[in-house]
Amino acid sequence: MRRAALCRMGVLAAWVVCAAAAPEREWRLARSEHFEVYAQSGGERAQAVLEWFEQLRAFFERQGEWKTSASQPVRVIVFASEQDYRPYRVRDTADAYYASGAGQDYIVMGTDDPAKFNLAAHEYAHLALHASGVQYPPWLSEGIGELFSTLRITERSVELGGAPAGRLWTLGRRSWMPLGELMSMAEDAPGRKERATAELFYAECWALADMLALSPDYAPGFDGFVARVGAGVPGPEAMEGVYGKTLDAVTGDLHRWVSQAKQPTIDLPPLGRNALAVQISELSGLESRLMLAHLMLAAGQYDGAEARFRAIEKEAPDSAEISAALGEIALRKGDVTGARRAWKRAIEQGITDAKLCYRYAILADQAGLGADDIRPALQRAVELRPDFDDAHYQLALLEKGAGHYEAALREFLAMREVSREHAFVYWLAIANAYNELGRREEAQAAAKHAVEHAANWTQRARAAEQIHIAQTDLGVQFARDEAGNLRMVTTRVPHAASDWNPFIEPGDDIRRVEGALREVECGKVTTIRVEVSGKPVRLTIPDLQHVQMRHAPADFVCGAQERTPDVVVDYARTPKGPTEGVVRGMGF
Repeated sequence: MRRAALCRMGVLAAWVVCAAAAPEREWRLARSEHFEVYAQSGGERAQAVLEWFEQLRAFFERQGEWKTSASQPVRVIVFASEQDYRPYRVRDTADAYYASGAGQDYIVMGTDDPAKFNLAAHEYAHLALHASGVQYPPWLSEGIGELFSTLRITERSVELGGAPAGRLWTLGRRSWMPLGELMSMAEDAPGRKERATAELFYAECWALADMLALSPDYAPGFDGFVARVGAGVPGPEAMEGVYGKTLDAVTGDLHRWVSQAKQPTIDLPPLGRNALAVQISELSGLESRLMLAHLMLAAGQYDGAEARFRAIEKEAPDSAEISAALGEIALRKGDVTGARRAWKRAIEQGITDAKLCYRYAILADQAGLGADDIRPALQRAVELRPDFDDAHYQLALLEKGAGHYEAALREFLAMREVSREHAFVYWLAIANAYNELGRREEAQAAAKHAVEHAANWTQRARAAEQIHIAQTDLGVQFARDEAGNLRMVTTRVPHAASDWNPFIEPGDDIRRVEGALREVECGKVTTIRVEVSGKPVRLTIPDLQHVQMRHAPADFVCGAQERTPDVVVDYARTPKGPTEGVVRGMGF
């Protein structure tokens, strides 16, 4: 793109004006609400880059499905020369790249040449794709990035389309790789590290994405096609399903598409210009080294990043930021114990990263450390971020496990949203905590929610158990062991029940009769005869110590009963016994 054309782009005016100036090697930071732009070429250049990114963000936000949701500003790092950029490349063919690590998004550019600023739009597209949470195959991800690299924004217009520099030249002079091979190329494929193969890969990715998005024959199905591929459907199968075309047919269409005399473009509504609050500052040597060490970590160069952080640690031995980074490196390298130790040190040094505190707590729990070690980290996490639902959830479970039911409920109820994954355990734990506190109605309500979120009969049974506990009290009951001996066991008794009989054994077939007590036959085994509606009912009392007596006389008189008191008798039916049953309770 000619410099004159760039000068017409208002957001890049300051950038172009200083393009001929000798680059400064000190780092400048231009900061807005959404971006932190670090540039080696001075504050004006940093601000111009930031303004361009703000317009890129405005454009993508307007598209709806391409919105980003970064919790903190995106960090943009712009090197002034290839020599400065080389140590931070992710591969030799990457002139720019997007990376994400420890909750921080990075866009890294190996040049501050305004003519190559299409790289920024390409990498911002990767940021938007990453924010969607969908894992797209490399060919589609890079193709979409290349498509958006053709974005041209001026104060009066927005245009998308046309061929990125060099792509048509490559396609016109090289033998194309088959589309099936293109679609199956992995992120770490050896060919992507070779510049010649990478150039062909990117050129074909652009051409295919450009045709799918802008061609009248393919554009209507583009969103559906992207959705299918994002859901894991292989490219050839998605082509057949959405467009009804084989890869051979698509290849023919693609050759015709790129052979047009002029590649199509589309005009989009212009973007509004909002007032932008920008802060410009100069980084100290220590701040610059820290920023670059973090970049090396995000780029996956763990040994180099660790060496840099260790060197910086000598200057700032009490830095929580450095301890946190060293923990992240240890975890990425598989040293879980080292990560846990470094993060514990970061927390002790006053780290303000709530997510790190939470991650430490998870590692500590997995290592079997006690609640006293885990609790402070989770408390620190929710103190730093009161809406940190996952931290509230883990802290609530920890407090419940320690028997601190009021504290557990406080953490559960502090949660603003409960994921479907956690919903059953959440409501079950709340029901249990309410039961432990004797708050029966609330326990039953929570347990009913647990039933609604139960995934299987086992979970429904556990929720029903909490309802049963809320409706009952702990009591005792006699039961027989394997040898037939009576033993007292604990059981659940209906809440506030006034007629609970502990002598009724599990499995008893309990019957009740009301009538006149006519006779008490004393002996080794006591037998009574009750007259019920003119008919005698004989029942056995093997042990008078194991019968619940209500309002009974002080003594029984053996033989015929002269006064024939009225009685209510509960007995366990024994069809094959010498009598009709065994008495468990008598009321007079």
